[in-house]
Amino acid sequence: MNTINLNVTLELINNIRQSQTNKNISSCLEELTRTLNCEYYLFAIINPKSMLKSDIKILDNYPLYWRNYYDEANLIKDDPIVDYSASHHSPINWSIFEKKTKIDSKVNVIEEAKVSGLCSGFSFPIHTKNGGFGMISFANSEKDKHIDKLFFNACMNVPLILPELLDSNQRITEETQKINASLTKREKECLIWSCEGKSTWEISKILGCSERTVTFHLANSQVKLGANNRCQSISKAILTRAMSPLY
Repeated sequence: MNTINLNVTLELINNIRQSQTNKNISSCLEELTRTLNCEYYLFAIINPKSMLKSDIKILDNYPLYWRNYYDEANLIKDDPIVDYSASHHSPINWSIFEKKTKIDSKVNVIEEAKVSGLCSGFSFPIHTKNGGFGMISFANSEKDKHIDKLFFNACMNVPLILPELLDSNQRITEETQKINASLTKREKECLIWSCEGKSTWEISKILGCSERTVTFHLANSQVKLGANNRCQSISKAILTRAMSPLY
């Protein structure tokens, strides 16, 4: 079983870097999947939108029946791959989950996936700079006796590609969403001091302006972030990285 040539990996990285749309990224992922001798891929990232809501982005070529069933049955809550990816960084072969004892109160997602044509595979956890997480998975429709070799080969190449994939995905996502939460320096300063527990009066003294000016900046940031109050503005600014420590 041949390993991926380094030149192929470098070409994939370059193609991902030049991608302008999600369709371009998908094409690169399809090529990567073929070079890994796999049939299916799934690239998913769950980014926090607020403390209660998240945005989920998925690019994949998984069987449509499985995707529909997965969403309708809300299998994400029982998916061991999602659970693993949320708290780990190392890649994992799905065969490990097959050896674990089934918990009666949960759906056995791995076994359900096999019925839908995802018989073997492996995943690489992803963690984003704004606290999001996800995974990139590769799978085959048949139980591959060479799965350990496929997994080892992927471990030698996918980590080289992931940084460019995440950077390009972030760039494309931001361009697509046309994010309006571009806070001014003063708006960020007011929010940062609010994070420190300072009142409007205290912030006005720190920044050398009137309380009305502080209120004005905080109100503007609230509108830009789609927040209902100062507390939610702070939360959204941090989660979306519109504001960060030591900015």
